[in-house]
Amino acid sequence: MRFCSIFISLFMVLVFFSACSAESSLELVDANVDIVKDKNLLGSIGITQGERKGEEMVPTALFYEFTIKNTGHKTVGIPGIDKGIELKIEPKEELKLASEDVIGFNIYNPDDYYDSGVGFGQSFVSVLKSDQKGQYILNYDLGVSEENSQVPLLVPSKEKLDELKKHSFNAFLIVIIDNQEIERFDLEEFKD
Repeated sequence: MRFCSIFISLFMVLVFFSACSAESSLELVDANVDIVKDKNLLGSIGITQGERKGEEMVPTALFYEFTIKNTGHKTVGIPGIDKGIELKIEPKEELKLASEDVIGFNIYNPDDYYDSGVGFGQSFVSVLKSDQKGQYILNYDLGVSEENSQVPLLVPSKEKLDELKKHSFNAFLIVIIDNQEIERFDLEEFKD
């Protein structure tokens, strides 16, 4: 009987420690969003045909900046493909509808960019050591300001862009490592 109680106690301790170690040690320190048109931040789209061949167009984009801190004692992420920290924004219904209304599709779904002439981008630190902060950027192109057959998506009016920006924190920021979600932050907590 005594062996059984020791075994159960040891089992409970192991379960407790494994549950504690499974908790994420990441903290979302800061979150900002803006609508930008800046070649240094977004790059440009080269025109490959027509009378403006060789020129560039700079898209307008919804530009998110996040600061994430590793508050734990272990390094988070492993250098390499699909092993480091990746971020994804999952819009709540209100933001998804605003995106579909303003742009014509859900900008947070990569497949929806097909045939738009624009896309999305990201910049991030894939590994965070203990007590280290990392800067993460996600940007979603909203169109260009001049007509061109290569990029059929024209940027919406300022009023429409303001409407999209107003709802831009109605989402979750999901942290993924090795193709598994390890953390989910509600961005509405960062809305001004």
